[in-house]
Parts: sequence; structure tokens; C-alpha cells
Amino acid sequence: MKTKVLKDEKIILAPYNVGIHWVLFVINPDAEVIYFLDPLGGEPSDHGSIKTKFENAIQIYRAWSENKISKSKKDKIKWNKIKCPRQRNTIDYGYFIMRFMKEVIMEYPNKIPDNYFSRHRHSTYSKEKLDEVKEEWATHMVEDVINDAKRLQK
Repeated sequence: MKTKVLKDEKIILAPYNVGIHWVLFVINPDAEVIYFLDPLGGEPSDHGSIKTKFENAIQIYRAWSENKISKSKKDKIKWNKIKCPRQRNTIDYGYFIMRFMKEVIMEYPNKIPDNYFSRHRHSTYSKEKLDEVKEEWATHMVEDVINDAKRLQK
């Protein structure tokens, strides 16, 4: 599996609701690479307006950090569509995106493999993997959000 070591570079996780479902953009502004994950297997070009916004953001970042960007990279923003587990229903979009984000954070915090989900190919997540994300989200909501709100009311 090929990987790109990010060294001191940071990645930005950008879940985005495209109107009918969720997709995930993983952005490395220093390398000028945007990774695209869609549980329905769509293409970045399917989302032209958001693609333009992310490219504009990287251009602004370039202007802000001109000394970090080589002249040879001036017009090259690379888009990588990542093969990822596919959704097989019409209701789990958000859970797939949360699972993708969890795996990026937990499994690959400093590298982006070319074949990110190689063990999944185009298969889907198991019910257990999605249930794990659902339980973690529910626990977070109860323990952190609701309990914090109760503490603030006192």
C-alpha cells in the first residue's frame, strides 16, 4: 500500500451535505490535495460548486503561505477519489461519513494511503461497525451535550 507521509502537515476533515446525502472531503492544504469519499461512489465533479469553493480556499491558503508553496505547484490542486465502503440503503449516509472520519483519525492520522480502504474494496460496512458509530454518537450526545446543557442551567 502506497502512502504519503504528512510530516508536520495537517489535514482538515470536511463532511458536507450535498442535499440528498453526505460526502467527506479530506483536505491537505500544504500538499494541495483534496481526497473525496462518497459512500454512493460519486465523483468530485458531481459537486462542482463545492469543488470550486475548496479550490478557492486552497488558493487563499497559498496566498497566505506563499513561502510554503513551490512555484511549480502554482496551478495544481490534486483531487483523489478514494475507494471506500459503499452504502446499500438510503438512510445511513451520515453514519458512513462519521465512520470514515473515525478511521481517518484513529487509523491514519499522519498518512493518506492511495488505496485508503483496501480491505473493503467496494463492499459496505457491517451492521456492527455502523452500530458502533451510532452508539458512540448517542453516548457523546448524552454525556457531553445534554449533561453540559444541564450544568449550564444550574
